[in-house]
Amino acid sequence: MDRRAFAKDFAARYRDEMVQVMTDMIRIPSENMPPLGYEKDVQEYMADFLRRSGLSVDLYQPDQVEGFLEHPDYWPGRDYTDRPNLVSTLKGKGGGRSLLLTGHSDTVALGENVWSHPPFGAEIHDGKMYGLGASDMKGQMGAMLVLYKALAERGVPLHGTLSYECVVDEEEAGVNATIAGRLRDGPMDAAIVAEASGLDIYPAIRGALIVHFLFKSQGTWLETGSGEGKQANAVEQIGIFLSHLDELRASRRNRPVPDIYRSYPDPFPLTITKVYAGGWGSQVPISVPPEGRIQLIIETLPGDEEASVWKETDDWLKSVTERHKGAFPIQPQMEMGLRWMHPTGIDPAHPMVTILEDCIGQATGNPPEVKGAPYQCDLWAHHRSFNMPGVVFGPIGGNSHAADEYVDLNSVFAFAESLLLFILEWCGVDQKYFD
Repeated sequence: MDRRAFAKDFAARYRDEMVQVMTDMIRIPSENMPPLGYEKDVQEYMADFLRRSGLSVDLYQPDQVEGFLEHPDYWPGRDYTDRPNLVSTLKGKGGGRSLLLTGHSDTVALGENVWSHPPFGAEIHDGKMYGLGASDMKGQMGAMLVLYKALAERGVPLHGTLSYECVVDEEEAGVNATIAGRLRDGPMDAAIVAEASGLDIYPAIRGALIVHFLFKSQGTWLETGSGEGKQANAVEQIGIFLSHLDELRASRRNRPVPDIYRSYPDPFPLTITKVYAGGWGSQVPISVPPEGRIQLIIETLPGDEEASVWKETDDWLKSVTERHKGAFPIQPQMEMGLRWMHPTGIDPAHPMVTILEDCIGQATGNPPEVKGAPYQCDLWAHHRSFNMPGVVFGPIGGNSHAADEYVDLNSVFAFAESLLLFILEWCGVDQKYFD
């Protein structure tokens, strides 16, 4: 039996178990609500799953790792009480390359989104499993968990060491727990970050500057027009701000685009994610709101630096207020909303990329695209903080961070088969094992 046939048969045997574990994980809420998070129950579920299979597993609190609080990329303000990272390792025979299978168990908050499928139901419709975290990223973490267990269960003699890791606090620009994992267990020869990628390979990810803008009002509705000069109105200021946002978009697009992002129509998107001023309903008095707020996500590409993106944004805001002095007697404030998410990437010709590309082609019959991710994730911590090569590779999913999030099951099975082939090639297995 060749490796291709072995991987196909191997992955198919565990499909039902993958679906069951995915279902169980989605049905366990694990929302991230900084500074707190509620991942403990799902982390313990995974630990129990591995222990029942006879595997060793460690659960540890990120902020108890030596050097964690002193690390230059540590971001303060998170509480890690009862939020354990999980790791399990299969020691290789020697002579092979090590590999980390990694991802996170936390989800965004459920919020006010209206779902047509229960967010914790893990219902399957038309080949898609629905639920909060289905594609981001409990679906693939559940499938990888079963695959990792199965490799141990079947005694596949890998030459290189294989580790399975599931961290907490990745959402909301967390990433601290990812840093804790590498501080505790050290770098490995490569990492697969299993965020949804549509079965394509992402050797690079976008970064992000998440900015909060604060607008201030003066006076009240009943005082309008009673004094000399024009009073500041936060709602009017927000309108002016939004009407000029395309200028900042144009400025952002007037910069070099790395080759790996040239396929995107808009390599440098700006997205308004939150707008607030005054509230709504009979519980809120009719008045000029004392303040207004906007959250803006400025996405960045490899080569962008935090200070230059901040200055570009600040210069644009000052130019807007200078042209509308009457509406802005009080200058809006800019604040960092969350940590700077670093853009990052490795060479698309790196051996892990080319080997994975071949494995996906073998498993699916379709060569994957190799391009930059259209989002941010914790891959940057592996690259930047630990000089560790890694890529994003995962199944097809949709509606992440929104209602009716889903993961496509057939793509999960293709992901597992492709990943198994890659593990065999990257870590190494004697050919006689397949004979």
